[in-house]
Amino acid sequence: MEEKKRSVSANALNYGLIAGAAVIVYSLLLYIANLYMNQALGYVGYVILLGVMVWGTLDYRKKTEKGFMTYGQAFTSCFLIGLIAGILASVYMLVFAQFINPGLINEILDKARTQLQEKNLTEEQIEAALVYTRKFTSPLMMMIFGFLAYAVISAILSLLAAIFLKKDDPGETTSAL
Repeated sequence: MEEKKRSVSANALNYGLIAGAAVIVYSLLLYIANLYMNQALGYVGYVILLGVMVWGTLDYRKKTEKGFMTYGQAFTSCFLIGLIAGILASVYMLVFAQFINPGLINEILDKARTQLQEKNLTEEQIEAALVYTRKFTSPLMMMIFGFLAYAVISAILSLLAAIFLKKDDPGETTSAL
């Protein structure tokens, strides 16, 4: 009996959920340690995402593609894992800003005000800038922009990771016409 081939989307769903859950747990740990506003530590979430993208794609290549994978297949696998993780992380951001830490938006605005004051702007300039900042820092807008950021970052990481994850099948002949 022949084993059923696992689809790239099923594999991506599995590893995307793992990546999303890992990023959420990491974010919660930062919140508990009161380090959630530290931007440098926030980038570690992308390292976690990249690690799970590579892990999931290597697993797919090994189990489904007989150890070989084209660049396009590697990119697709990584990108889908990143998108699914991005959906999960973006929904978490909405829940976090709405229910877990409803004061988050005020903290963001206070931090923005401090940064603008350090640039020696007038109070009128600061208030004008904060009007725009308020428009883009609602929980819903943070979720939307979070997902868009995950999509772009996932695409970039996937393009780079696929270079190292592809493995050509030496038994396959390619014609150079």
